[in-house]
Amino acid sequence: MRDAGTCATMSDTNAGQGLCSVCLIVKNEAEHLGRCLESVKGLADEIIVVDTGSTDGTVELARKSGARVICAKWTNDFSRARNLSLEAARGKWIFVLDADEFLEPGAREEIGRLLRSTPQTGACGTMAFALVQKNTGDFGRTGMMVSIVRLFPNRADVRYEWPIHEQVATSLMRARVSIVETSIEFLHTGYADPARNLEKQRRNLAILNAQIALNVEVYPLTWFLLGGAYLDLGDPERALVSYSECRRLAGAETEMGRGAGVRMASCLLKLNRAAEAISGMPSHQDAVWHPELMVLRGAAEASLGRTEEARRWLERVLGCADGVFVPPCNLANVKAEAMALLGTHWKDAGQLPVAVALMRLARDCHLEGRDFTRGMLAEVYRAHGVA
Repeated sequence: MRDAGTCATMSDTNAGQGLCSVCLIVKNEAEHLGRCLESVKGLADEIIVVDTGSTDGTVELARKSGARVICAKWTNDFSRARNLSLEAARGKWIFVLDADEFLEPGAREEIGRLLRSTPQTGACGTMAFALVQKNTGDFGRTGMMVSIVRLFPNRADVRYEWPIHEQVATSLMRARVSIVETSIEFLHTGYADPARNLEKQRRNLAILNAQIALNVEVYPLTWFLLGGAYLDLGDPERALVSYSECRRLAGAETEMGRGAGVRMASCLLKLNRAAEAISGMPSHQDAVWHPELMVLRGAAEASLGRTEEARRWLERVLGCADGVFVPPCNLANVKAEAMALLGTHWKDAGQLPVAVALMRLARDCHLEGRDFTRGMLAEVYRAHGVA
């Protein structure tokens, strides 16, 4: 292993080894791996796959695809596995993917152009790139978008940290490598299967609780992730405690603190504490309001019998534009939830035709991958004589 205090790329000692090393860690991903590796053809000068105990033919598939495979024992530490792949990489640039992620052709070409046009200063690259991970169940038509660093120079002082939801950004910042945000998307399908997602969250829960018990690399994000595991596993009471600790440590007005506040409101509603959920929200809507928070506010107002106030909040959601939110959300799904609650509002108000029209339009937008906007809502209202 190279000394972490030095600044050296593999290209210094292995000249001509190529521009881009694609690095993956996998376990039992035979179903998805072929699509992933096919998507980086023409971009990858080499592919490094660290396998942590597959039994389904993943290793054979990776080798058949031309990847260099490293078999490693799983130690409940994602950073360790990631770093094994980085240490083996010989390219000037590292591009990290998971087996259940893939690039579409346009994104692959964009990344290639980016790497060819970005100079590396001296022996060390001084620039890394954050891409947009689109978590999708419909091959990118809709999705939950997250900005995440996946493209960075091959340097010995740049390594992943934290045992779960591992990060490379922290070591990049210490190494004074600037991180540039891009709009380049890659697709992630790992959350499309609810049963598999619950299995992941049970695994995450064990790792996070062990991390907190040992007090090793415990940050506000650690508590945020713990809250997410509890919430997905149906325990809003423990989730609320975790998100509260996250907000306390991060600060209520930080981006993470506000994100924790969104999730706290969700927990409180699941616990039938609507008034408490509202009291914890900002006193008025402003530019930092999260789309999910607007839906939660609408649902809370409705549960307290304030139906017109609920309607106004739900209608505001339809004015939101897609983007990268904290916490991440699939805006199409959030708007669909708002439309369902609006439909219930109009049905209860005796305006069944309005409710039916809204549901049909929401369905059509979802099937066609179109955004449901406030202008569409206004057209439905005009057509049925409501305001």
